[in-house]
Amino acid sequence: MFQTNLREIDAGLDVETVLDTVEAHGADTWLLNAGGILSFYPTDLGFQTRNPYLAQRPSGDLVGDAVAAAHARGVRLLARMDFSKVTQRIAAEHPEWCFTSATGHLQHYNGLVSVCPSGEYYQSRTFEILDEVIDRYPVDGFFFNWFGFNEVDYSRTYHGPCHCSSCARAFAQFGAGAALPTGPDAASYDLWRRFVAETIDTLTGRIREHIAGRRPDAGLILGQSADIMFHEANNAIGRQLWPHATAEAVSAFRSHRPEVPVLVNAVAFIDMPYRMAGEEPDHFAQYLVQAISRGANPSTYIMGVPGDIPYPCLDIAGEITRFHRRWDEIYADLTPAARTALVQPDRQHQDPDRYAEATAEYHGLYSALQERHLPFDVIARRHIDDIAGSGGLDRYALLILPDLGSLPVDTVATLDAFVERGGAVLCTGSSAITDDAVQLGCLPATRREAVHAGPERLFGVYVAPEPAQAGPEPTQAGPDESLPTPAGHRAPDDGIPAAYAAPVLPVHGAYHYLAWDDDARTRLTLLGQAPYGPPEKCHGHPSLPHPGYALANHGRGRAAVVPWTIGRTYRDLGLTTVRDTVVDLAGELLDGSDDAQADLPEHVEMVVHRSAGRLVVHLINLSGVRRNTVGPPIPVDGGRLRVKATEPGATAHALVADRPCTVNPVDLADGGSGAGDELVVDIPAFGLFEVIVLSGPDQER
Repeated sequence: MFQTNLREIDAGLDVETVLDTVEAHGADTWLLNAGGILSFYPTDLGFQTRNPYLAQRPSGDLVGDAVAAAHARGVRLLARMDFSKVTQRIAAEHPEWCFTSATGHLQHYNGLVSVCPSGEYYQSRTFEILDEVIDRYPVDGFFFNWFGFNEVDYSRTYHGPCHCSSCARAFAQFGAGAALPTGPDAASYDLWRRFVAETIDTLTGRIREHIAGRRPDAGLILGQSADIMFHEANNAIGRQLWPHATAEAVSAFRSHRPEVPVLVNAVAFIDMPYRMAGEEPDHFAQYLVQAISRGANPSTYIMGVPGDIPYPCLDIAGEITRFHRRWDEIYADLTPAARTALVQPDRQHQDPDRYAEATAEYHGLYSALQERHLPFDVIARRHIDDIAGSGGLDRYALLILPDLGSLPVDTVATLDAFVERGGAVLCTGSSAITDDAVQLGCLPATRREAVHAGPERLFGVYVAPEPAQAGPEPTQAGPDESLPTPAGHRAPDDGIPAAYAAPVLPVHGAYHYLAWDDDARTRLTLLGQAPYGPPEKCHGHPSLPHPGYALANHGRGRAAVVPWTIGRTYRDLGLTTVRDTVVDLAGELLDGSDDAQADLPEHVEMVVHRSAGRLVVHLINLSGVRRNTVGPPIPVDGGRLRVKATEPGATAHALVADRPCTVNPVDLADGGSGAGDELVVDIPAFGLFEVIVLSGPDQER
């Protein structure tokens, strides 16, 4: 797709010239402004405002001209709708439609007024606008922008939850009389967030059914129940860069509903306050490469008419879009094939502080898996039960739960059943712990006895192999008592060894003291606090009867617990010894069930899919990642891909280089006779990315 997000002054554009740009870019779909805030067609509805610049067109109708010209070329046209705001005239006529703050004020912005999804405009009038468009134009689908409750405006000013009369009535019914909150600190704010989600989901479902009834072949891009799932890939001033954001979002969509198309609309400018300043081309390229690597459709989003604003990222965007279109037979049937799933924390069911802690753990584990080239998908915590219900959970051998805290009862049953059937679960930090009880029956622990968190409790605390010389039982080793503090020290003859065995892993974030089952296989041990300054006093760590992690069999599967925040430790401290400990544990739980491994630099991400029986491996070069953007990647001078050999005679093709790869069979049992238990594929040198397709002897590439 190619989106021209038009200004009101752009209504006189030349549709043929724009379509030339759309097709040259490699796109087959044009997303164009249609209705809502301003109609780009001659609306006859009094509660919609005609764009006055339509007078520049001989026809007076941009949408009509555009859909006719697009369809003449075989290009689809999608209608962009924005119902978030109305003019001051309409707001004055219908104040009951408008967002109202707790102090009774409307939300004004640049001559427009925000409206509320609970009110009549969203709940009723939007359907009349859709009917007017459907009656007049054979558009191929609809995209809804800013479809929600406007707690924050474009200037990032916080206005709080809406207090209009419609919200007051609906929320009182939803919350059994609960008072509307004024902000995130209010007791009813979490309830309000659930009310907001349900209101939008219900309205989205109604709109989808309405469009399907009127125009069955017109798709809807809106919300979780849409015909096409949508992610906007963008940058933002002041937001810490998470370089994997696009891949993460697409993977979560595809894991949940693999049969539903995903569209990634990549923003060509750096942020809303600077819409005319183009994004760094290498940063923009990551949006689209990550999108296609995870099975999404690429889309480029610009402001205005093509050519009016210089966006330097459009050249690379066109290259990637045309590449995706060229290899359509590969991408049309791309299905996730990783054997590991990393569970994404749930913002809606955690308070902000707890969500931030879980996200830090998740980001650390994400980076660890990516750097070690262990292929994985992302699944949202809230979707685990749905994925299990559709049978999608069974394609995973390992689920990793990063410091998620308590889990819903249904999810606990789902995960225990997953392990019973032969799967493996790896929990870190607080995952599956509620009210100090360990929820999952598959885990080798029953309860939490204590937790130590924060610097004062954890500075100078480590996980390491059991010291060769055992000292006396520490007098303050119990989890319910204070560990030795940095202010104290032990006498030279107390038996505490001065030597340490590798790896010595710092414990950062939190350590949860658990009551372990008798059959728990524990590894490494906790070294309690000792002085960390001055250097003369840095000794005396007691070896405590608490492990670095533990494993156990359960049913036909296995489960492991890392009772500390090992992912957050890696994210914040960056020690490869920490990373390798948790990834090696994941590899042990997988027990060789993953389909591909790689000998590549750690800044290359490997993503594994299948397409019509072929193994498709995307390799993404992340070497250009900077603090707040992405620069040019350092070229990768080739590498090797190791995959399981399913049948003799397999071939490999590099799509970006567009040439065959050397494939060597290796017999792992006898050290390399060539019988073919494993295939080693030579990867050509590449820059931004490469795609390796392995085909059987009877398959085309």
